[in-house]
Amino acid sequence: MVFGSRLLQKISPSLKNIRNYRAAVLDAYNSDLKIANLKDRGPTDHEILIKTETAGVNHADLMVYKGNYHLKPPLPFTLGYEAIGIVESVGKKVEDWKEGDKVLVLKRDGVGTFAENVIAHGHNDIIVKIPFSVDSDIASAFTAYGTAYLGMKRLVMENRGNSFLILSARGTIGFAAIDLAQNVFEGVVFGASDSEDKLEAIRAANVNSTLNWTDGKLISQVREKTFQKGVDFVVDTVGGEIFEQALQCLKIGGHVLSLSSSSGSFPKVDLLDLHRLNASVSGVWLSGMEKKEIVSALDMIAHMFDDGFLQGIKIEKYPLDDINECLKQAQNPEFFGKAVLTMY
Repeated sequence: MVFGSRLLQKISPSLKNIRNYRAAVLDAYNSDLKIANLKDRGPTDHEILIKTETAGVNHADLMVYKGNYHLKPPLPFTLGYEAIGIVESVGKKVEDWKEGDKVLVLKRDGVGTFAENVIAHGHNDIIVKIPFSVDSDIASAFTAYGTAYLGMKRLVMENRGNSFLILSARGTIGFAAIDLAQNVFEGVVFGASDSEDKLEAIRAANVNSTLNWTDGKLISQVREKTFQKGVDFVVDTVGGEIFEQALQCLKIGGHVLSLSSSSGSFPKVDLLDLHRLNASVSGVWLSGMEKKEIVSALDMIAHMFDDGFLQGIKIEKYPLDDINECLKQAQNPEFFGKAVLTMY
């Protein structure tokens, strides 16, 4: 007993806390994940250990799951790019976060967050403090808001009253763009989607008008509603043929902002159309931006929610045990909103 007591005193604090935690592990691409019990190793000097509350399911996660993403971690691995949770312990050299902080984590290696515990690296990963007044499930949509905000602020920050045509088929980045366009950038918003059920959700956000692009009248309807002028900005999250139609909805000197391509089809841009309209096109990929800029944008989004400026998008919650059903629904073209895993 004496020997055991002395040995315990020599064990580092991080090793004393070793215990099992549950995680959704992928053994083979595009196959069911398994809930496994893993060992918590505790944080090293520059790491923090987070007790996960929620983990948002992103388009990138679905691509990693299928093996179609540019990141291909060696199998098996724990799926998941983002998490919201409470800091449980920190490494010796961590200064910016402390035990008890509520944080959003984006893993730069693209894996590891569909789990009850997450290890994040203070230098490599994106870690942002979240006000406790913001629900963790709502905070799971911050990546969508951050993507939309970074693209939109560059274009419209100095002006108010711009008109936006926002294409949203899945209700994540597109819906975040609608929320920002109305409540932060104070624009006139035309929300477009491909079904009446989705348009009903968009109408609930009090947009100025809604359009169903499946009737083939997107261009004529936008022209009619803007007195033949067209819109200042098209915010596209769909891609494919709809992008090409939306380009014709721009006014002279307008701009197309591409934030995603949920259709899986990347559009072809005819430079002659851009020349004719004196128009421009830009895109945003959150993970490809500088860490400082990402942190600043997500911190701004957190404060906008805390101050009540933003409404939030539709959230569908699934317990970790239902990970495979969650992924199935998130891939359904009729799914509208953000799928979020809950741990406890």
